Amino acid sequence: MADFYQHARVPTLHHLAHVDSSAREAEMLDWARDKPVALLLPALYAECERPALPRILEEVSQAGHISEVILTMNGMDAAEHERALRMIRKNLRGKTAHVLWNDGPQLSQVYQRMDQAGLAGPHAGKGSNIWMGIAYLHARGFKGIIVSHDTDILNYSRDMLWRLCYPLLHPRMGYCFAKGYYSRVSDRLYGRVTRLLIFPLIQACRDVLGAKPLLEHLDSFRYPLSGEFAADMQSLERFSLPGGWGLEIALLCEAFRHLPSGEQCQVDLGFHFEHRHRSLAHDQIGVNEPGLISAAADVARCLAYQVLRESEPRSAESLMRRIIERYRPRATEWMQRYEHVALLNGLRHDVDEETAAVTAFGQALDRLLHTMGEDTLHVPALRDTPARTLAKIPGLAEEIVASAVAV
Repeated sequence: MADFYQHARVPTLHHLAHVDSSAREAEMLDWARDKPVALLLPALYAECERPALPRILEEVSQAGHISEVILTMNGMDAAEHERALRMIRKNLRGKTAHVLWNDGPQLSQVYQRMDQAGLAGPHAGKGSNIWMGIAYLHARGFKGIIVSHDTDILNYSRDMLWRLCYPLLHPRMGYCFAKGYYSRVSDRLYGRVTRLLIFPLIQACRDVLGAKPLLEHLDSFRYPLSGEFAADMQSLERFSLPGGWGLEIALLCEAFRHLPSGEQCQVDLGFHFEHRHRSLAHDQIGVNEPGLISAAADVARCLAYQVLRESEPRSAESLMRRIIERYRPRATEWMQRYEHVALLNGLRHDVDEETAAVTAFGQALDRLLHTMGEDTLHVPALRDTPARTLAKIPGLAEEIVASAVAV
């Protein structure tokens, strides 16, 4: 059963009743005429050959309040690019859509020009894909709302779309940024990076630094690493975003810096999301587990940068050392809490797996501390705002627009 708890800082819009989704979508059709909604989907080509993305596009094709879809993609060659276009065309069924090929010939030149201008250049990652999608819409003069979500959701429903867009479109709400949250659970608890790294790491930061406003802000979000958000273009144009997995933390921090708390909200998306899951076998968890630990390290680095960016380098390193020392007991505490959640709900729970994950996250933090002496808190491919980037490099906006392929 959903609760109606409100955090003091960020409004929470709960899922308390089953509503008529078609009625909600019909309402938004009128509002979206004045404030169009673009769906921005970051994806690897591999998602085109898995079941989730084609089904997502079929659902989106029926969402009348979505004016267009921007797929910002990478990890493909020319033949795969053509196959992706055919799949998208088939499943979107005539809805306006464009594909940005981030590591294709045209956008590779765009990234090279950025690199030559002293800006963050080529960097494969979700953050780069999202940034380029925002830059593309900015270059076109788009003035509406951007909504985005992950492309590996196996039990996708377009209810997610209206729930994310509604707070920004409704004339009596007036939000500029909405963050989605939900539970990652099936027969067991998932979401390890959020549960066992980010939540205890934020608490460790508060233990060392005190109740700083930014930490209070981050602590108010129920799922800070969810990939689901909506924001108006005027806000997103002012956000600086990293190229990698620190994107979600950076979005929350940039919203904190640029928007009043009353213009932000978090939205209960109302059902369990079934994403693709990486292996949970505890003998495979470690600093070399493909994807998981590198993503965790990216997220931790971004969080450390955002929290300590105004500290002196020597002071930042000392503070980070103390934060990591506090992380380990905090992580043990959080691990026990989630064990109790699993026990109460009759979920599968492997203490060895959870312990191995916490150990690996601690090792990733130790590695982060080691590199701080070399490059302080440098975040890979931390990009300036799209507006400033396009203004700095003549002709770049036109190149980005020309690179988009209409579907």
